Amino acid sequence: MAKVDVGAVAERLFVHFMAPVVLGGEVRPGKPIGGKVALSMGEARSVVDNELMSRSQLARVRIARKIAPIDVLLEPTIAEWALAAVLHDIVQSTHPEWSGLFRSSAPSRILELAGLTLERISAPASVGEALSRHSWFSRALEIGRTDTKVSWWVGSQTFLGTEPPKRLQAWPELRRVQIDKTVHPLCDLPSNGGRVRAELFATTLAAFMGRTPLTDLATCARPLPQFAWTRETLSLLATRAGRTLAVRALEQGNGPEIDAALGRATRPLVGARAVHALVVVLGLLGERAMAAAEERLLKNEAPLFSATPEDLSFGRALGAWAAMQQIAVHGEAFSQHARAALLGQLRVLAPEPMLASVATLIGANAA
Repeated sequence: MAKVDVGAVAERLFVHFMAPVVLGGEVRPGKPIGGKVALSMGEARSVVDNELMSRSQLARVRIARKIAPIDVLLEPTIAEWALAAVLHDIVQSTHPEWSGLFRSSAPSRILELAGLTLERISAPASVGEALSRHSWFSRALEIGRTDTKVSWWVGSQTFLGTEPPKRLQAWPELRRVQIDKTVHPLCDLPSNGGRVRAELFATTLAAFMGRTPLTDLATCARPLPQFAWTRETLSLLATRAGRTLAVRALEQGNGPEIDAALGRATRPLVGARAVHALVVVLGLLGERAMAAAEERLLKNEAPLFSATPEDLSFGRALGAWAAMQQIAVHGEAFSQHARAALLGQLRVLAPEPMLASVATLIGANAA
């Protein structure tokens, strides 16, 4: 068996995958990379295309500066090279041409190897490392495949991720040619022409997100894989700096969808009486609720009523409850008028029956 040229694989990965994920543009996955190469490609690695690396670094800084005052980011670490290779293989597992007697099991095998590789990649050791990984992978879930359906007067044909031949598009008026393009996001690819098991795909993608916890939190409103609290995200929130980055990252998204996702993810913690995890999560939810209440007061807006769906109400109620506890402990930091106004906003988010329910649940877990 020929020896793999790790340098060539890394260069292609960067040019056709890593850089486009950061910069936007066409992502062109190649052959599956595998765990052994993924874990070794970052050792003393330098990219040949310095101009592309410079543009990627500038784009990463712009991403990072949305949530942190940072001007410089280092080139990819060994872990970031490995994560990029794993994401590449996760994407490649959805390729619609994995078919045939000896190839039908290939997508599952690719994902199984990706999962094993992720077990060898450690979680971020610092908040700075979490931010660095986020700058590479914040747009990972935006990867998608464009399918093109060409219809003409006697038939039609669909091309999955490839451009149709020009002959099918010739004489559009005479042949009544119609071209329809559909973009399928990464999470939907298994059910749109992919030959990989959707459950295995979602599990592997969730494991990847767990290795970049700031990205995991920032995209918590995604439909799939559904967000759940992990050791990595909780560890990030356990630090003051990590919680600040998380709050700022969540501010970039859709508020109600984020509240619903966080509420849904927190219910199991309450049911499991996971006291330490709840304390960490409530710190985040309380900051979000307090910031929302202060913003509405500054804009002289009426209190925001909590509403269905149930997870949305639950997430907001938990945040309001935590914020009210903060005011109770640190009330001297507010004037009497400000304290009353904030409590008024928060009580609307957590109506008395729900507030009592939340207090009982938290109290029971703390007992």
